[in-house]
Amino acid sequence: MIRHTGARALLLALCFSLASMIASQPIMAQTSTLLPSLPSSSSGSQSGEGTVSTDQREGIDDLIRILETEATRNRLIETLKASAYQAPEKSAASETPVLSGDGDLAQSVPAHLASYTRSAVAALQDGTTEIAGLIAQAGTFLSGAQAINLPRVWQAILPVSTIAIATLLALAVVSWPRRRLVEWLGARAKPKAPVLRLFLAAVAMLADALTVIIAVAAGHATSLVLSGGPPDINEALFLNAFALTELVKVGLAAFVAPFNPPLRLTPFSDGQARYWYRRLALVITLLGYTFLFVAPVVQSISSIAAGNAVRFLVVTVAYLFTLWLVLANRERVKKRLQRAYREGARNPQARVHHLLGQLWWLLAACFISALFALWISSPRNGFQFMLAASLMSIAAMAIGGLVVSILTKIIARGIRVSAGTSERFPLLERRINGFIPKLLLILRIIVIAAVIAVILHAWSIIDLETFASSDVGRRMMSALVGALVILTVGFGIHLVFSSWVEYRLNPNFGSVPTARERTLLSLFRNALTIALALIVMMLVLSQIGINIAPLLAGAGVVGLAVGFGAQKLVQDIITGAFIQIENALNEGDVVQLGSVSGVVEKLTIRSVSLRSLDGTYHLIPFSSVDQVANMTKDFSNFVADVSVAYREKVDEVKTVMLDAFDRVRQSPEGTSIIADFEMLGVETLGDNAVVVRGRVRTLPGKQWGIGRLYREVIKELMDERGIEIPFPQTTVWFGETKSHEAPPLRLAGVTAVEPAGGVPPTEDPAAASATPTDPSRLKTVTRNPDGTIIPPDPKEDHDDDGDPSR
Repeated sequence: MIRHTGARALLLALCFSLASMIASQPIMAQTSTLLPSLPSSSSGSQSGEGTVSTDQREGIDDLIRILETEATRNRLIETLKASAYQAPEKSAASETPVLSGDGDLAQSVPAHLASYTRSAVAALQDGTTEIAGLIAQAGTFLSGAQAINLPRVWQAILPVSTIAIATLLALAVVSWPRRRLVEWLGARAKPKAPVLRLFLAAVAMLADALTVIIAVAAGHATSLVLSGGPPDINEALFLNAFALTELVKVGLAAFVAPFNPPLRLTPFSDGQARYWYRRLALVITLLGYTFLFVAPVVQSISSIAAGNAVRFLVVTVAYLFTLWLVLANRERVKKRLQRAYREGARNPQARVHHLLGQLWWLLAACFISALFALWISSPRNGFQFMLAASLMSIAAMAIGGLVVSILTKIIARGIRVSAGTSERFPLLERRINGFIPKLLLILRIIVIAAVIAVILHAWSIIDLETFASSDVGRRMMSALVGALVILTVGFGIHLVFSSWVEYRLNPNFGSVPTARERTLLSLFRNALTIALALIVMMLVLSQIGINIAPLLAGAGVVGLAVGFGAQKLVQDIITGAFIQIENALNEGDVVQLGSVSGVVEKLTIRSVSLRSLDGTYHLIPFSSVDQVANMTKDFSNFVADVSVAYREKVDEVKTVMLDAFDRVRQSPEGTSIIADFEMLGVETLGDNAVVVRGRVRTLPGKQWGIGRLYREVIKELMDERGIEIPFPQTTVWFGETKSHEAPPLRLAGVTAVEPAGGVPPTEDPAAASATPTDPSRLKTVTRNPDGTIIPPDPKEDHDDDGDPSR
């Protein structure tokens, strides 16, 4: 049962389709009255009334001669336009005086509202009339059912049963090897190979079509054996109906693949594919055998009205069944279309599918209803046009959807390169997968536009043949193809050059690139990419018909303005160019630019990027570089400064330095040393040390590692040989007396030490205890953290120092 909402939707669809038909009637009427003098050849009743008169034939000949040449044809068109748009002459009697203010009233808002109301009422009246006409036409079709002679129809169809049974048996017999072939093709299909699946699906469709052809041939052979000649009219009608109907079902099966999932190219599940195939195949079978076999037999036996009645009944049943099918699956298809939107996708495709999920059943019901109403109003011409347009639209959408699906799968899967090629060109696969999806996206847009154009052409909205043969169409097609070719060639050049640079910079293949080569190749790659992008853009714009001369002139003016306004940028580029020409620094060098030092990570035409020892990333424009200190240019030196005490002999220190160099050179790190040790001698006589300097020449950038190892060996050797490495010390001098003797050292709480020649202090504890003690010496001795005694504060011995605050 159809729910109440389905009934309301059906009523709405009928009203919409009928309104669209009503709107087209005035245009048909105007078209029929353009050339009233021409005889009509479409009416069967007029063809039997008489022949064309001599005057009419002469008028037709004159019209043909006018239309043959372009000049006379253009004059005819101008004359028709002038007569069509010429204002009708009004007689003086019919003219009524216009009262003052009527002109203002005609332009007022109420007047417009009244005009719209009159148009709506007229359209409603025409629609009611059209609906009444459709109902009357349906009644006319049904009235012909009374003329159906069922016994005679049965007698005419019964002899065809033998041919039908033979044909169906042949189809069943041939279907067995066909199923085995299709299963074999399905086993060869791969999910990630859409082109292969398309080819296998086409082979399976050809096998199904061949099965139908063999069955039809078996039917003809059976008729030839039974009757000794070709089949009669009824048998031929059945065989033709069988062939056409089954071939249409073969096309539907190839699109849906209900019984062979590996060959299915549409995003249907197994249950959905079988569900839609069985119901649509039922509609195709019902309409095909009725229109191609049953109705012609009834019409030949009974009457034309009886044949029309059979067609009307079957079409009505098919219409109601299809409408029920749409309404019954409204929610299921809605959920399917809105699945991506419910999962959180908000791209344009998901939004369109979300909106389509809300309206698809209404659009489908309106289309089916319009098709049904058009068949009732014009069973032959209008229905044939709409059916052909519908089939062409379905075929265009099916083929376009298949192509778009294949392109989408290729985009999602990406382009894979072999392991060896990927090792030689590490970024090749990423570059290809960065461009190919964009190219396939453009192709997908072109395919969608082509499908839309074919659909519009099928419904006679546009004429593709005329457009393709026109100058505009040819220019547009050539521009589109030329732009795609330019983009593809430009990408190919960029891909080849970038891959060659990567191969040249890859140390695992070929010769190891130098720092100079790495720097220049990177700069050339960036410069070529920018230049190639500009050239391709200009060529594409020129190809699609845009004059690039003003763009070039504008670019020159903009470049001049940028040159004046962005002098710092120009200075960056010029300074960077000269630095590169003079080969002052390259990628991987350790340099110092101003107060910043680090490893050069990247060089561009306007800046240099440094990474300092602590990991800080510095981006320095070349305009701020006053001087460049490259610490890894050609070679490096480690300056060895060894500090020793003044008591040590310099020769012993030099011997230790040479022995330490020999030990470092014999170590695994010694391969970085490229020259003998260079002894420079005593460099500094410092305050507390003597500095002896030497120098070690190493490979670029190896001086720091060699220096650390050399210092470690120097420390070990000097400890072994007893050579003192000085460190900061403090010597306290208390002066001397006039006799050049040191004064006695007085410490708080300790008896004064007599100088040489005096009486030494007693060490007897009893005597010490018997000696009178100064109270100030009984104070606690305060010491520093290092153990030295802190002198007493003189204010503690003299409390009264005149300070009024005490």
